[in-house]
Parts: sequence; C-alpha cells; structure tokens
Amino acid sequence: MKKNKLIASFDFDFSLLAIVSQLKEYKLAWIINHELGINLVKQQDEIFHFLRDQDLCISNYLYQTEHSGIRLIFNCSKDGSMPSRQHLIPELKQFDFLMLVEGFEDTLVIQEIRDILKNINGIQLVNQIGVDQLKSRDNLIF
Repeated sequence: MKKNKLIASFDFDFSLLAIVSQLKEYKLAWIINHELGINLVKQQDEIFHFLRDQDLCISNYLYQTEHSGIRLIFNCSKDGSMPSRQHLIPELKQFDFLMLVEGFEDTLVIQEIRDILKNINGIQLVNQIGVDQLKSRDNLIF
C-alpha cells in the first residue's frame, strides 16, 4: 500500500524572547503587566502529547489586541510526576519563560520590550532568539 506523507509549513511571524527568572509565573505576569501597561491573562494550560507517553502541561498567559499579541509561556512542564523536568523547547532548557511577541513589525518595539524586561527585579537574563534556528519550533504553535 502506498503511504502519503503530509508536509506542513508554518509561518512563524513572531519574535521570541527567552527569559531567565526564579519568579513564580503569576508574579512575573503581574510585574510585566505593570511595567508594560498590558493585561496578560491566565489561559487554560496547554497539554502536549508526545510519543512514548510523554505529556507536557504548559502554563501560559495571553494579551491580545486586534492586530497584535503577547504570550508568556512557562518553558517547563507543570506536571511534577515526571522524574526529570520536561521542557517545551529542549534547546532552551536554561530559560524559564518564553515570550512570543506578534503583530509588532517595528524591531524598535521588540527592543523596548526587551529593555524593560531587563530592568525588572527578579529577571536575570533576556535574550531574543531566532525562531528559525530552533529544532522544536513547532511546539510554539498555539
């Protein structure tokens, strides 16, 4: 029998900021709301089902306008039953949070957000990551 293979291509039209912080996710979201003047709202946890019975439960917050959006994602699974911490993006396991910024075409806006995040107490590091360089970038499709 002939097998067909579906090849899908997604457009990653967002900027990705990776954040190192020991703050709890709700505390970080509250501080970012205050500093950026936005309203990140807790969304239902995303559950990813992978091969070998591995499931990830990922917490996320969303700020959405008509033409833009910001999503704050916890990079580690909330499921404590796994023997080791599972990451949404294994290549970025040194980062605790990921921020997807979409709809802001101006790179100055991304740089401003990055600068504001760098000045927040409790955030140790903020890096802008090229999405095309990530092997597991498909995990960022919500």
